[in-house]
Amino acid sequence: MRLASFFSLSLLALAACNKGSDSAPQSASEWPSFDQAAPATKTASTPLPKACALVPAEQAQVVLAQPVSLMSDEPENCIWASAGNPGQITMLMVNVSDNDDVAMAQTVFNALTGLQGNLSGTVNAQLGEKTKKSGQELEDLGDEAWVSGSNMDLIGTQQLVVRKGARILTLNITGMTKGKGMSEGLAPRLQALARSAARQL
Repeated sequence: MRLASFFSLSLLALAACNKGSDSAPQSASEWPSFDQAAPATKTASTPLPKACALVPAEQAQVVLAQPVSLMSDEPENCIWASAGNPGQITMLMVNVSDNDDVAMAQTVFNALTGLQGNLSGTVNAQLGEKTKKSGQELEDLGDEAWVSGSNMDLIGTQQLVVRKGARILTLNITGMTKGKGMSEGLAPRLQALARSAARQL
């Protein structure tokens, strides 16, 4: 009996102490659980589409204005090569990437949009050729987009980079132009292709 009375008094004293404290959990459901998963640092998003799915053969053929063959099919990289004239090959390279966040994607975008001119300047400096380049911002494509073109003596290039959120799409056309520049109407076709592909990001 004395043992039972002792336990009863102890429980009453403990209850009185807990009642005076507002910070103590009121029930077991309020206690912290160490089994809960840590909050996610990145929100879930749709899977990154494959590069060759963004630009299938039919669209690559329209942009290059000749039959194409597949040179590389990797998840983030796709290369289509012209098959109409073996002596004058033009390639369409497609790259898609998913960055950790928008800030990193902006950094990558800025690096990519300066890359082509720097590459042309380096190559032409070795050849003693003058670099011709141009570029412009496209305001109605993705969150930001930049299209540019340049020549490296016999090789002409057109590049279009699109950022949509944390994802970046790069389309690059490089061809043997014999100093005449890229074919007429290429820029509008490349922009149309970029709009189609960017909708899938």
